[in-house]
Amino acid sequence: MIKINSCVNKSLLSLKPQKIHGVNPQLTYPPSGKSFDLPRFSSVEMLMARVMNRIAINNDYVTRSKKVFKSKTVLEQDLKRLKSETIEDSYKRAFWINPKDKKGYHLLDEGLTNDGKQKLRILNEQGEFVKNAEVVPKTIILSDIKEGQNIPIIKSGDTVLSHTDLINIYARRFNPFAIYKTAPVDLNGQGAKVFNEIIDKVDNNTTCVALSYANIVQLESAKASGKPLKEFIQNYLKNDAKEDYEAQKGLEKLAKKTRVLAGAGNRGENSINTFLSHQGVEGVGGLHDWGVVHPDSSSRNSIFTQHYEPFDYRVKTTNEGVNVTELSGTDYPLKFPHEAGSFLGVISGTSFATPVRAAKLALNEMMEGIL
Repeated sequence: MIKINSCVNKSLLSLKPQKIHGVNPQLTYPPSGKSFDLPRFSSVEMLMARVMNRIAINNDYVTRSKKVFKSKTVLEQDLKRLKSETIEDSYKRAFWINPKDKKGYHLLDEGLTNDGKQKLRILNEQGEFVKNAEVVPKTIILSDIKEGQNIPIIKSGDTVLSHTDLINIYARRFNPFAIYKTAPVDLNGQGAKVFNEIIDKVDNNTTCVALSYANIVQLESAKASGKPLKEFIQNYLKNDAKEDYEAQKGLEKLAKKTRVLAGAGNRGENSINTFLSHQGVEGVGGLHDWGVVHPDSSSRNSIFTQHYEPFDYRVKTTNEGVNVTELSGTDYPLKFPHEAGSFLGVISGTSFATPVRAAKLALNEMMEGIL
């Protein structure tokens, strides 16, 4: 928590300590009404992002969630639910790490109340019962480009998982208790209207929008120009990519209504997703196995990219289908299943890191005040 304290009694700043909220926090000078931008990382939201990044460096959501299988204190009926590989059971549990104290908890779905609240059975990291609770599901809007819906990523017999399918799987497995809305967009020739469909889906219950696509600009000429990157990108959009510039006006409007997360891109360190040049848009980059930024992750600058999740996910078969998230269980059924434990390859990209971070942020909000 960041505190602003007055130095003297006549200070125009608040005399009371206060939390600085907002992705782009500002401090207003009361007599004139003039506002001053504060650093992003001075806000509560960005301080939380840094904590969550440190947790992601070790891939703790995957590794720590599996420690319960060796626990001698977990009840048999709870362990059965945690170990189950069925699709139904896999989407009725989640592992959550409280960013305030880094303690881990297993959350088991106990159904919904009549007024739509989610009932949870909460276990600690060792699988011991902590409490029952009711939480209010938060809304996440998942957006992919329309042509992305048909990009095949995994094929097995008649089973085909597209880019959009996987975006939904990653979000829902890391947080199966949220409310999900999807918003495919057409980035071709739509001008400022391109993000209107997403804007129409935002309500007071929305935690964030996750954009699993990018508008990439290469930076070779940026270094030669000597201009700051943000200024270079804005000049590029206004002068050389006017259609993209018009489209991104809609993005600015969206960022004023809710938090917007966008994938950093997958073209390495010499490229940037132009979406992230807007102050209200937060970038999600990818991490390598050993905790450094993945060489293919773009927008490698804290001005553009504030969140990080793993870049690579190993795909294996289970007794019930296929696992793409590396969480225990089954993420999707296969019509022609392979032998359980078969390695099918690696899925990579900030397209998938983005819904994972969105799911975790929503779960943080849902669990606020519960533990």
